[in-house]
Amino acid sequence: MSDKEQEAIETTEEEDKTSLQGTLLSVFFVGLFIVASWISVYLLFLNRL
Repeated sequence: MSDKEQEAIETTEEEDKTSLQGTLLSVFFVGLFIVASWISVYLLFLNRL
């Protein structure tokens, strides 16, 4: 393998890791938002009983 091919492979691996970390954080934030929404609606429901 030439040096350019090896550099391209290493760059792609680094970009994949960064992309997946960003995706994981985004999924966690969306999940937390959904859970917080459900909890707030449930507490509102309990408050109005």
